[in-house]
Amino acid sequence: MAPNAIDYIAIQNTIARYCIALDTKNFELLRRVFTEDVDTVYPFGGQRKGVQPIIDAISKRLTPVTHQHALTTQQIEVAADGKTAEATTYFTGIHFGKGKWNGKEVTAWGKYDDELTLIEGGSSLPGASGHWLISRREVSFFGRLGEEGVMDGE
Repeated sequence: MAPNAIDYIAIQNTIARYCIALDTKNFELLRRVFTEDVDTVYPFGGQRKGVQPIIDAISKRLTPVTHQHALTTQQIEVAADGKTAEATTYFTGIHFGKGKWNGKEVTAWGKYDDELTLIEGGSSLPGASGHWLISRREVSFFGRLGEEGVMDGE
């Protein structure tokens, strides 16, 4: 099965859904972003395997703040067989403090290096070959600026 142009948009939607899940704190939406056995490496918690440990870690990390994640530069390469893809996506995440940290923020600039797998049958985007899910993610920071204490909450 060769990739089609709609698959690239479907992959973009999967990666964007991650940011929407975080910013709306709808962490169960991450089940439509990651495979059940996803492997991840985050700078704030090391390596984790499985979608539920990711949901638990991100929920705990983001509970003390409000935030907005934005995606910028992106490159996607779908394999010739159309069943896997690699994507590098740059992001900016701004985290706003609450309580004693009100008025303070910390901003992170980094990238997501993702491997995605095509799950055939059904798609959230008409015309796509199926549903694309992230099977491996490595997050790295280019830099952080601001008051790191906002991430700890009250």
